[in-house]
Amino acid sequence: MAPLRYSRLKRYRISNDVLMSILEWLDPRSLFMASKAFKRIYGIVMEYHSLRYKLELAVSGMRDGIAPRAAAPLLGRLHLLLSYRTDWPRLSWTHEYKMQLITPSHLGTSGGFIHQIRPHGAYDTVEITELPSCRTGRSPTLTRRLRFTSPPIETICIDASQALIVATHIFCQAGIIGVQFHFRDLWTFGKHPRAPAESYEIPTQSVAAVSRATISIFGSKMAMTLEFLGGKTNHLIMDWRNFGARWIDDPDIRLLDEDLLLVLCKRGSSAPIINLCSISNIANMVVLRQYELPGTWNNSTITFCANYSSRLPSASAMFYSDPAQRILVISAKPSPKSSSRSWLFVNEGYFRYAPSRRDRFVVPWSVWGQYCLVKDLARSRTAVRGPYAVGSRIVFLECESGASAGCLKTIEFAPFPDDPARLDPSWSVVGPRSALFPSESARRLPSSTLEHYAVDDIGVTEDNIILFLELQPGFRPVNILTFGVPQSPPRPSRR
Repeated sequence: MAPLRYSRLKRYRISNDVLMSILEWLDPRSLFMASKAFKRIYGIVMEYHSLRYKLELAVSGMRDGIAPRAAAPLLGRLHLLLSYRTDWPRLSWTHEYKMQLITPSHLGTSGGFIHQIRPHGAYDTVEITELPSCRTGRSPTLTRRLRFTSPPIETICIDASQALIVATHIFCQAGIIGVQFHFRDLWTFGKHPRAPAESYEIPTQSVAAVSRATISIFGSKMAMTLEFLGGKTNHLIMDWRNFGARWIDDPDIRLLDEDLLLVLCKRGSSAPIINLCSISNIANMVVLRQYELPGTWNNSTITFCANYSSRLPSASAMFYSDPAQRILVISAKPSPKSSSRSWLFVNEGYFRYAPSRRDRFVVPWSVWGQYCLVKDLARSRTAVRGPYAVGSRIVFLECESGASAGCLKTIEFAPFPDDPARLDPSWSVVGPRSALFPSESARRLPSSTLEHYAVDDIGVTEDNIILFLELQPGFRPVNILTFGVPQSPPRPSRR
């Protein structure tokens, strides 16, 4: 019997034009996965700028901004994004801007601005300088400077997405410390249109002086931390659009969004815990879940570290850090004066999933620690400034005792690393279910950047590292290191 013969069936081949039309509908993550699986798709993606830009957004952990394409063309976005992707991990900034801020004054960074508050007796002068950002069309030559006259204040927090400035003044009345808030428009310094009143006062029920005050804002919610002389700490949660507020006495808090709050709690000699709380109704705050921290941290000083990336992009942003890739950092020190410390890293999104009734209320460290990474720093002769989290990037500064120069270091948690680095023994915990792949880099600050000054502190944004150098008589030198500034073309020869 003759063997059966089967005719070959020809397979249809989709044309590149049709395939490209299909790929245009994919989100950045799906496009990256398709490019990784099929060489043909990767070749098409690398050929067309619109697809290449979407691929680079996924690899960089970014989202496309809302700036109109007419003002920020696609090719320009792609080139700038590639610059950010290569320069940040290498700490290769492309522009330096040196300032001398007059003292005495209250200095700080917030919402993409440097601010200085200079007292003049019955009133203060507030000077706000916009930090460079080529992502938002603000090159170093186009940054704006604002100057306002204000009642006495000590601290301000800026939320540029809402054009909001929250300014605070600490006062004492009848022996009790109180806080006065001013809710101002960023560009006019008049009353903010969404605040019920221009100012609001609230007592603290404390008689000790305040040594430090910090503020964070997310939408309608605001959190303020007051550190008093003697070590006591109080936290205020407020809805600044209706002035609903409550005080919290726990060691530390962290706003996740308008509805969720993390509260660090101590339980005597047992392991410390993190409470995940709903603050939709501040007066009726509800604990949704509890997370146990490592038992080795029982006697440690534990704090949350702020993440300085904006969750909402400005109207002129070409691209911005993907909120889904934001990293939460928790720092633990054996004692306040110890140089050793441990840093816990976890994706903020881990706390945002909706818990079901079957899930346990108290989550032990053995369970949720599988999604975390812990890095131990045990160096007795090294002073560490930081860590400062910006999206999925961590920046800190190490200075050896007696040395003026320091070493800038970054930990990059790229969502799709090309070649995940092998971790050194300082990473004491690497959760098997964690999707975080750290990549570390370092660069010693050059003498031309420091001008022989020591670094007192640093500030970090998505576009800049700000060096606050040691105080000089009558002024403080500040150096702004900016990433993504295009190189100016060479001048034509006169020959």
